[in-house]
Amino acid sequence: MTTTIGVIGASGQVGTEVCLYLKTYPEVQPVAVVRTSISGALLRRLGIEVRVGTFGTESESRELLRDCDLVVDFSAPAGEVNDIKAHYERHVRQAVACAPQGACYVFISTINALGMSPRFNRAKHYFLPHSIYAHTKRFAERLACRLGRQYRRAVYIFRLGHVHGALQRVSQETAELVRKDYQRFEYPDTPSYTIFCHSIAEGLINAAQGREAAGIYTLISNPAWSWREVLEHYADPQRPPKVELVPTRPAGLGRRLQAGVRGWVGGLAQGYKDTLRANILHRFPAFERRCQAWFYAEKARCEVQAYRDQLIYRPTGIHEGVIPGRRLPSLSDSRVTLKVKEDQVQAWLDGLQS
Repeated sequence: MTTTIGVIGASGQVGTEVCLYLKTYPEVQPVAVVRTSISGALLRRLGIEVRVGTFGTESESRELLRDCDLVVDFSAPAGEVNDIKAHYERHVRQAVACAPQGACYVFISTINALGMSPRFNRAKHYFLPHSIYAHTKRFAERLACRLGRQYRRAVYIFRLGHVHGALQRVSQETAELVRKDYQRFEYPDTPSYTIFCHSIAEGLINAAQGREAAGIYTLISNPAWSWREVLEHYADPQRPPKVELVPTRPAGLGRRLQAGVRGWVGGLAQGYKDTLRANILHRFPAFERRCQAWFYAEKARCEVQAYRDQLIYRPTGIHEGVIPGRRLPSLSDSRVTLKVKEDQVQAWLDGLQS
């Protein structure tokens, strides 16, 4: 029996690639729902059924989602907060209300709905969202869950981590990164929060076939990949990158205090060295020479360290700790199952160029 999955927002990077992974399953029929005919051109060439519409009316929405066993919404509106909320209010309501009876609905969110931001970087749920993106995603999540109860429909929220795949920018950037001449990559010794489009497609199929209960899920690879495994996935097997996983636990209070005091004293002395020499140090020549030697040694140490740091890659902006939330237990280990599906999707994409 064929499972039909309607993909709203299928023309985006993630939506397009998830459609392709769904197509690798012979018992699954992906249906791409896009706003304009031209935005569905690539998907048509790849053999995906495309339906064009804007969810402007109830009748249009029912026609777009006819025969779907599951509807997944990848749409990602931009603009002012009220405009984004209005988009979700219209699209989520139409999709939940107008899908066929018995169909599931999946809203695609991200782990940033937890409320994190560059400043509030710790991996946890924040009571107050620290970005407009988190605020609007939470709004859409609550709306989808409320409409699910109203229309008695199974609703899933998938909070995606860093999405990897053949069409994903983060994958291209990682592949370029491991080709550079860094001597070492230093990553935190915590699980990565990556998810491959292959696993997203698998999660959608499992939800459509009733293998997962409705609810909110943190969608990262299960079991999670380490940061070393992520880099090695994109590296040349003949030139594996040297990855050092650095513990994220902070040093003891005494050591942190000592390092802080040394840094403060050193910075103060460096900033006022001419003042100190003019008013105090010249009276003690031997001590002045020792201070000069310390200054020169410290300057040389900093320059050597700066040179070494150019050969070491340390990522910025990685969330500290383990991302909270319920996982999808039905996901297969993508270390084992990804390769075959990945090769199939890549062959289709290569066929477009030829």
